[in-house]
Amino acid sequence: MDFESLKSDYLRCTKCLELCQSRTQVVFGSGNQKAEVLLIGEAPGASEDRNGVPFCGMSGKVLDELLNSINLDRKDIFITNTILCRPPDNRNPKKEEVNNCSYRLNQLISIIKPKVIVTIGNFATESILGKTGIKSLRGNKFDYNGAVVIPIIHPASYLYSGRNPEMLQEMKNDFKKVAEMIEVNKRQKTLGHF
Repeated sequence: MDFESLKSDYLRCTKCLELCQSRTQVVFGSGNQKAEVLLIGEAPGASEDRNGVPFCGMSGKVLDELLNSINLDRKDIFITNTILCRPPDNRNPKKEEVNNCSYRLNQLISIIKPKVIVTIGNFATESILGKTGIKSLRGNKFDYNGAVVIPIIHPASYLYSGRNPEMLQEMKNDFKKVAEMIEVNKRQKTLGHF
């Protein structure tokens, strides 16, 4: 399956009745379809549901700042979510909803073939790594089918913390690890390892 076919299939998805009733649209993802870096969030919020773009609200502004801190732009990466439809009242995704969207996420990963996957928050991290506890997992590197996974704290946590400067610095430090892995991949490409 190619990218456009997968996107087309999921823009019409009706697997989660409650989400179909509450969503404005399916928020498939945005960015570079050939990106070496894939960011995976939790679920669309109100702004994302309205605009059809992941991380376009307040959390997105924080994410943009984190990306800029390592000289990345949204055009350099691809961003999606664990589930593609906004849960009512921004509640947490249900296990069944995550399961319903997991085939799509796995297919997307196999199509894009990222070298670095950034899991944003607990839901994305658990979906990819099967592990919870983002505070202890954040900033560590894990292997996932040949890609390096780096979990990070969700930007919303920073906003809820009252914009704690120490938390922002921790998040920037985690993004430095993303930058390091991008550099490792560039060197390996130059040496002909890919």
